[in-house]
Amino acid sequence: MEHISISVIRHFVEVHAVIAYFIILFGVIFEGEIVVIFAGIFSFLGSINLFIAFAIIILGGGLKSLIGYTIGFYLNKHHSHKPIVNKIERRISYFLPKFKEKPFWSIFISRFFILGIGWFTVIFSGYKNIQIKLYARAEALSLALWSVGFFALGHFFGYTALSISRDVRKFLGIILIFFILFFILEKIIAFIVELFTIKEFAEYEE
Repeated sequence: MEHISISVIRHFVEVHAVIAYFIILFGVIFEGEIVVIFAGIFSFLGSINLFIAFAIIILGGGLKSLIGYTIGFYLNKHHSHKPIVNKIERRISYFLPKFKEKPFWSIFISRFFILGIGWFTVIFSGYKNIQIKLYARAEALSLALWSVGFFALGHFFGYTALSISRDVRKFLGIILIFFILFFILEKIIAFIVELFTIKEFAEYEE
């Protein structure tokens, strides 16, 4: 670490910016809060272009929505009685018991708070043939808020850590602490959401 500085890290990512953009793209497609936060950090440091990074985040989120809906539509047409579909339906019914009554808000909030439920929701939307216009509006709105929120959070992490210390070890340590706090907060929010959904799920089953 003695010969590594923030400038070296910044320059390394800048030199490999194309690879970084691909990582951001695929990271967002496969569930990318952490990737988006890191994109915010490195765009703040100047390693990657802010506008290109944000455009790629939107592209990745849009591709995820399209791919998920298409997979769900395909499953409905050809594999509607497969166990995987039942698993998806049970998971969605557990976390989003009001999905059938309020599909817009269920799709909208699925990108937030509940890690891992996003893919199930977009696939289930296609499986249930949710109206394309409604699905697109819900996904577009949630993607916009999600992208701006986590990207800005990355900028905040980078700005705050750099304001506290320019020593690379302290900088990385502060970033790590921020991530730990972020995960703890996310778990707390997910737990609270789950408490409410358990009650709704029980009422839904009755």
